[in-house]
Amino acid sequence: MVSFLLAVNSEKLKSFLNKWGFLCGIALALIVIGVIVAVWLILKKNTQEEPSSDTNPNGSLGSMDNGFFRIEVGNCQGLGERDEQQDAFGFSPNAKWKDKGFLAVLCDGMGGLDSGAVISNKLVSDVIKEFPYSFEELKDGWIIDSLSADIYSNYYGRGGTTLIITFLKGDKLWFASVGDSDLLLYREGRIYAMNQRQEYGNNLLMKVVDDALSMEQVIGNSDAPALTEYMGAQHAEADYSIRPWQVKEGDVYLLCSDGVSDTLTFDEIREAMSHDASECAELLEKGIIEKNKRFQDNYTAIVFSIKRVEV
Repeated sequence: MVSFLLAVNSEKLKSFLNKWGFLCGIALALIVIGVIVAVWLILKKNTQEEPSSDTNPNGSLGSMDNGFFRIEVGNCQGLGERDEQQDAFGFSPNAKWKDKGFLAVLCDGMGGLDSGAVISNKLVSDVIKEFPYSFEELKDGWIIDSLSADIYSNYYGRGGTTLIITFLKGDKLWFASVGDSDLLLYREGRIYAMNQRQEYGNNLLMKVVDDALSMEQVIGNSDAPALTEYMGAQHAEADYSIRPWQVKEGDVYLLCSDGVSDTLTFDEIREAMSHDASECAELLEKGIIEKNKRFQDNYTAIVFSIKRVEV
């Protein structure tokens, strides 16, 4: 009887161990598969060419030799005294800078309207998705009106953003802007505004030129800072390059939201732009912080400098 029970129990034990071993084998296989998949996803994420649209990667953003010049890029961005970051920026993938060109885009979501942060971030992504470009495609500013109409179809004029695009390929630069963000050039010790702010105040200034208004009436007009164009209008007209701009060695270009250019003076910006791209970005941010301006707006700056190719 004891022998019989031992035999029965032995068979049960053997069956149990076989089942347990089978389950353990399945579990081990699943673990191995999970580890392989996790490693693959990490490698895929690290090797994909995604546009940079991070909210605060301040400092140097890299450099490239495009066959004509060496391009060095820097950036700064801060929240200021706002509750939400409504500025956004991005670049074409670094691996394509040399062959396809360097694209930089900056947006400043309109805080007085709906969903400024959502709209500005999406617009940056949409502009970069259209990349690569050719100068022939960009010469009529085609990209602006279609993208603005897309925003309008979702928000019907109740949400919007400014926009600056610069596209550098070889030794030529194309730009387009909508709203009051700025594109500035530092060349041979001088600073130049490359785009025109699309503000009601500029329309009033034209009336001053025509002697229809006095300068005092313009300065005292509370509507002067209001935008006359913005991305999110049913039809947006850009200020853009009719022909690509010839860049030169030593040029420094600055794309910035008005949180930078309305806080710092042109002299302060010029001084910062006399330095290399990453140092310029650092100096701009330091100057904004030191101002300690009440109700400081979000601020974002993209700086890129043109250097001689080192042989």
